[in-house]
Amino acid sequence: MVAGWTADHHADRGEVRHVLLPDGGDVWLSALSAVDVLYSAGERRLRLRTGEILVQTHADPAGRPFLVETAHGTLRALGTRYLVRQAAQDTLAAVYEGAVEITPASGGRGTLLSAGQERRFTRDTVSDASHADPARAAWRQGVLIANGMPLGEVVAALQPYQWGHISLAPDIAGLPVFGSYPVTDPSRTLAMLVSVMPIQARQPMAWWTSVDARP
Repeated sequence: MVAGWTADHHADRGEVRHVLLPDGGDVWLSALSAVDVLYSAGERRLRLRTGEILVQTHADPAGRPFLVETAHGTLRALGTRYLVRQAAQDTLAAVYEGAVEITPASGGRGTLLSAGQERRFTRDTVSDASHADPARAAWRQGVLIANGMPLGEVVAALQPYQWGHISLAPDIAGLPVFGSYPVTDPSRTLAMLVSVMPIQARQPMAWWTSVDARP
């Protein structure tokens, strides 16, 4: 996580970290995430360098705007609790309380995102709104909740918490997963999945776990 080494705050592999902001707000960082806290007389800004954060804003007596900046644009909070996940191609924003305004890096008019909605945005575009699943933020409690989530997405969610690589066979990546799993304990999660799905997990080397179809 080179991008996080010089950040104000970062979460290591396998860690969920809480940061109390100078104004009394809260931000939680998922594993391998990094953020800078840039407060000034005119604004309150978080710069998400990599990964995923859950933000709970706090009222500011000075009325300064609260902004989260990613590689793809800026989100302005309107009294809110929301999740921001930055990937290589786009940023996902999901709002659970209040609202945010999304402005892509290229500029233009802001797009409102209300409670119960999520959108993805790039430097130039903002997607249509869809339902914001609160389960996305369950990692804050160290939990992964899957309701038909493809196995490939489950493995991708586990990877930042795994010391070593998880290799998944492409032919089983689309298998649906249901249930609640300890995301901060990938070995236990994989054992639970093996017990209820037609898959097997092998560890040919200490730092390599292979998941494929059960023969």
